[in-house]
Amino acid sequence: MKKGIICGMVLVFMALLLLSGCVQAATNAGTGEDTPLPLAAGEEATSDPYIIINKDKQEVVLYAEVNAKYFTESTRHGIAFRGGSNGDKAILRGLGDEKVFYEAMVAVGFEPSNTLTMEDMSKGVSVEGQALEVFVSWESQEIPFADAIRASEERPMDIRFGGNIEYAKEYNSGCTLCLDSCAVGITSNAAYETGASNSIDFFGISDVLPAGGTQVKVIFRARE
Repeated sequence: MKKGIICGMVLVFMALLLLSGCVQAATNAGTGEDTPLPLAAGEEATSDPYIIINKDKQEVVLYAEVNAKYFTESTRHGIAFRGGSNGDKAILRGLGDEKVFYEAMVAVGFEPSNTLTMEDMSKGVSVEGQALEVFVSWESQEIPFADAIRASEERPMDIRFGGNIEYAKEYNSGCTLCLDSCAVGITSNAAYETGASNSIDFFGISDVLPAGGTQVKVIFRARE
């Protein structure tokens, strides 16, 4: 009799564990972390829910989070995909995959250069490719990305669509926007040659960007 009661209690306990697991899974699934974001008129989804394109405006929108660590620590990474090896080393932690971002840039008509090599990283070469305007938006604000960055040696920002998709696939660094010229970053800053970050420090500006963890939109447009 006691044996039967014990067995029954074990079965009930196992059932509760299974039910708990199902409830937890349902709760995680319901967070909406990777659910498609609402689209405005003219916008199209991509294979990544955090990257949106608008072909009519020739515009790519990438969602990201502010990483407050780099308000006080220097980094050469402006935006890096959270799933890449540099995902936690950037001022903005990209929520969208940099490889999908590359595809999105091509889809709206931006032209990459794909000319920088790993050998160039030690030669002081500036990235080439289509010139871009980059903006950061949250709540009702939209500011130039350049206004959110300070450097120990200031130069006018010059973001280019370097491309570099083969290196991006090889290294999986997540590099989406580098603050000096880079052979791996999908976009990077031609104002600073390769290797410039060895002697120049870059920071996010806390008085300009919202608090750490805030989700923002990064908008890439063609520069006239």
